Amino acid sequence: MKHKSKDIVEMVKAGFTDKQIMKELGIQTKTSLKKMYFDALVEAGKIKAIITEREKKKKQRKTKVLTIGKRGTIVLSRLVLIDQLGFKVGEKFRVSKRRDSIILKRA
Repeated sequence: MKHKSKDIVEMVKAGFTDKQIMKELGIQTKTSLKKMYFDALVEAGKIKAIITEREKKKKQRKTKVLTIGKRGTIVLSRLVLIDQLGFKVGEKFRVSKRRDSIILKRA
C-alpha cells in the first residue's frame, strides 16, 4: 500500500489523468482512486485527516485532569458521570481509595 501511495502522489504531480493512474496501478473505481490519493496525502503529512465523530468522542473520553477546589471538592461533569459512566441523576455512590486511585461504586 505504501508503494502505491507514493506512486499515486508522484503520478498526480506528473500530470497523469485519473484513467491512466487507474490503469497503471490496477485501481477499479474513481472513488477508490480518490480515497487512496487522500490517504496518501495524509500519510505524507501534506494534509490532515478528517476526524470522525467516533474519534472525537473517543478523544473526549480520555482521562481528564481535575483540580480539587478550595472547599475540597472535585467537580465531575455530566458527560463523565452520566453519559460515559452510566450514573443517573440522584443516584448515590460510595467513594473508596485503592493505592493511588479513587473508586466510585453504586450504593
